[in-house]
Amino acid sequence: MNGRYIFFKGVIDTLDLYTDEFVKIYTQHQDECLVLDAGCMDEEIVRLKAFLLEPVTAVISFNNIGMQLAFSEGMNVWDQYGVPFYNILMDHPFHYKEMLEQAPQQAVLLCMDENHAAYVRRFFPNIKRTEFFPHAGIEAAAHGDFAYLPLAERKIDVLYAGGLSRYAAEGLIPDLGKIVDFDAFVLVKNALERLIQEPDYTTEFVIEQCLKDLNFTFDNQKLGEIVAKLRFVDAFAVSFYREQMVRMLVESGVTVTVFGTGWNRCEWEHPNLVYGGEIPPYQILELMRQSRIVLNTMTWFKRGAHDRIFNGMLAGAAVVSDTSAYLEECFTSGRELQMFLLKDMRGLVDSVRDLLTDPKRAQNMADCGYQAARDKHRWINRLRDIHLL
Repeated sequence: MNGRYIFFKGVIDTLDLYTDEFVKIYTQHQDECLVLDAGCMDEEIVRLKAFLLEPVTAVISFNNIGMQLAFSEGMNVWDQYGVPFYNILMDHPFHYKEMLEQAPQQAVLLCMDENHAAYVRRFFPNIKRTEFFPHAGIEAAAHGDFAYLPLAERKIDVLYAGGLSRYAAEGLIPDLGKIVDFDAFVLVKNALERLIQEPDYTTEFVIEQCLKDLNFTFDNQKLGEIVAKLRFVDAFAVSFYREQMVRMLVESGVTVTVFGTGWNRCEWEHPNLVYGGEIPPYQILELMRQSRIVLNTMTWFKRGAHDRIFNGMLAGAAVVSDTSAYLEECFTSGRELQMFLLKDMRGLVDSVRDLLTDPKRAQNMADCGYQAARDKHRWINRLRDIHLL
């Protein structure tokens, strides 16, 4: 029996790219898909009501889009119709505290990092089912095995597609002076310093430890509120290492092409830094096919991955990324991709330069990475893993 699925689009381009891929997979599987424009739900309600006249297998959405829909006051649509709502969180759950506390009973939370899943189980006991659902990749076009451009013929040496989150994070900083339970200024300073010094730790772990260092212990409800309020330190740590990574590469003679917000606001500049601005995500996929090396840093995911890794592999590029427990379980550094430690930026520079000066090794790694991603790390694999296909 074929399934019937509901999706949402129209909020964030990157999420629309994932949704398009999901809809393509289910359509090829002969399933029926309803794609709603989340930007004008008042007009889409009629289509939704008509679709719900027959049983629906599931809603599959990203970052809570559509999760709080209601036809009548106080009754969530998905609970009313008994439709499982698969909510794929692309970011850390501490960004969505209020929304997750109001999740419908039908919600199934899919987290991109195993630490995120553990966080949900600890701080959001109202959510009955939470699973690890790692990132996956999209191949820009349908090609046969190894039918991509050889690295030697590509025009971009190193591509990094990711913004500097510290500028966006400035808007997340609360009035620290109004926090009366502890000295928030001291705690933020200590937490950020510890994250920079010990980048293997999660943000929530560091904040809790810094509170204990100040002789404060809170229950899960209060601690969850504190972590959510101070989550901006996470973005500052991510941004610190992204900027340091790119700066060390360009100052060592490597040309790095970057896309995303913030790079034009850096206090430094270098002729080896090529800033391409902000472009749609599907164009990034095409640019990866023109890149010898696709560079990745996690958004502080310590037991997960990022789609830049798998997109780069499926583009036939040599991928270089900071490591995580999940990546180490799936790959061998130097075979399918090159991994590095955030605390060892010099090692990163050496690895990138070695790959650029050893095209045979780089091509072999790119080929192995492509095959590994094709076999196990596309979205169709992830959907099968959780039995949604």
